[in-house]
Amino acid sequence: MIFAERVKKLVKKMRYKATDEAYDKALDSFLRTVEEYQQEHLASDEPNIWRIIMKSRMTKLAAVAAIAIMVLLPLSYGATKLIKRFITIFRISPIEKVDFPYYNGKALSPDGKYFAGITQASELVIIDTATGEQRNLSEHCYGPVVWSDDGSEIAIAGLRQEKPALIAVSRKTGKTRTLLEDPPNAFWLADWSPDGKWILGVSIPNSGVQSQVLVNLETKEETVLAEKIQGRPSTFFSPDGAWFTYITQEVNKYILNLRQIDGPGRTKYTDFPGEILQPMWSPDGTYIVFTGVQKGVGRLRQDLWALRIEGDRFVGPPSPILPDVEQMQFFNWSQNGQLAYRNGFELGGIFVLPVDPKTGKATGQPRQLVRSGGMAMHCWSPDGEQIAVIDRQEGWELSFISSDSGETIRKISLPEIQNRGHGISWSPDGKYIAFSGENREKRSGIFLVTVKTGEVRLLVPLDTRIPHVHPTWAPDSKAIAYVYPVYDSDIYIVNVEDGRLKRLTRPVEEREFKDRIRRAVFAPDGRSVTYKAGRRILATIIDGQETKEILHLKDNSFGIFDWAPDGCHIVFTADTTSEVWCAPIDDEPFKICDISNVGEYAQARRPKWSPKGDAIAFVVNCQQYQYWVIENFLPPTEVDGL
Repeated sequence: MIFAERVKKLVKKMRYKATDEAYDKALDSFLRTVEEYQQEHLASDEPNIWRIIMKSRMTKLAAVAAIAIMVLLPLSYGATKLIKRFITIFRISPIEKVDFPYYNGKALSPDGKYFAGITQASELVIIDTATGEQRNLSEHCYGPVVWSDDGSEIAIAGLRQEKPALIAVSRKTGKTRTLLEDPPNAFWLADWSPDGKWILGVSIPNSGVQSQVLVNLETKEETVLAEKIQGRPSTFFSPDGAWFTYITQEVNKYILNLRQIDGPGRTKYTDFPGEILQPMWSPDGTYIVFTGVQKGVGRLRQDLWALRIEGDRFVGPPSPILPDVEQMQFFNWSQNGQLAYRNGFELGGIFVLPVDPKTGKATGQPRQLVRSGGMAMHCWSPDGEQIAVIDRQEGWELSFISSDSGETIRKISLPEIQNRGHGISWSPDGKYIAFSGENREKRSGIFLVTVKTGEVRLLVPLDTRIPHVHPTWAPDSKAIAYVYPVYDSDIYIVNVEDGRLKRLTRPVEEREFKDRIRRAVFAPDGRSVTYKAGRRILATIIDGQETKEILHLKDNSFGIFDWAPDGCHIVFTADTTSEVWCAPIDDEPFKICDISNVGEYAQARRPKWSPKGDAIAFVVNCQQYQYWVIENFLPPTEVDGL
């Protein structure tokens, strides 16, 4: 049919990078969908289009390097005008091997041929998106990168003779020129005007109060646009350089401001029912897109919206054009119509490391037991056969995992729990699991779950929204020790039977070691409670009369720790690193594991020694970033001939 032939031509123009077989299957599936729609449209005035589309095998190819998404016109346009536009998404694969940290900005060149960013080593790097060729252009750089209008230079913040400056770096030669010496108070660059005469950004003075500013590069005059802002810069120039946008907040409302650079023109958009973030101009200047955050049903929604603009005024209400963009960090919109962004993923899970119970040294490599994102709370069963994990899937659940195979043995739903704190511990008699959190009645504290029945009760109410108190059991299962509050902390012991509390630690002014206390753990013999204070592990006997130093790490900082069952070793993880360490009580600590090869920015946290003494479980959290571009996603005009 004629319509199918037209669609076929459109599909072949797309940047669809897949095998020939996948391409043919996708195209056939799409054409069948069109035919099915036309047939159904004749039989019904209101066909369920999305039901047909979701049945199509086309949607199952969404994970390939390029994704084609069909977006439909309203039915009133008629069956012959079914296809409104194609959204094309494709991955910029050469960027995967470059260490671009999350906190620095990146940008696609105006023609889409190069991608620029600042590495972990503070080097400005550009990558040819076609060949993957990488060049280092400059050193000692930080913050976002902004291309000049013609793509010949890149504006960045850098250090010149140990002083901060805004500089322009030549893409071809790497030579630099100074745009602005001593920029205003820790200036964070946002945009550079097409004529090269103005910059937008955020000024961060010593007071920490951020201000959005416009700076004239010729006169060095600074204009404050908005004060007391939060988050990343949200200021951008229009493609013709005559206007710019920025965000303000007035009476708890987010306002999109449109203002002339050199004139009296100003207007505001005030009607969006939520937060407006990162407004960007379309390359032709006819739209401003922004990330809109609104309270949806059961969760916050973060979608991409488009607002039509004509001259000095906003036209009509904004239109949602891309749903669920909370995982998308947008960079810039190139002149060739490509919007560059990054998706981030948390990987990792629970790993188990086999160790020698006598020496604490590893006897093998760590193996991944549970694959998950984030830092799952976990603890061993008293017999060492299971690991309990509390995490949120559809709702909060307590899962019991085989410590051998990683298979889920059973689950307990926790419908009354709304948020969890830090810490989970299984009683030595096997009856209860203690954890900290908050229920749906907004009551927070330490909860007990009966392992056999799944019954949940609040044992210790605490006056904090989400407690991070790390409850741990005494060896006789009659008491729980915990730290509260998070700052200016004390150690408390609660009697599980009657709920009576006892403060173990003395007032701060009476303590020999005055560092903040974290992570209370009963010693294996039950006669004292040990805890972290600065770089020391201290032990206070349960009557509170004596405190002594167990371990002092002079060359290491550490996070959470745990005891070996025999009381001869302590396992701990170094703060924000990929290393797991073991400290004999009578000898120097040694490293037993490094999981840096698991993923980018990998961290090992929350080690727990098994009751058998032959293994250590710990959580690994790492990140993975993917870089993509998207095009043809704006509300379109009618396609000629369709």
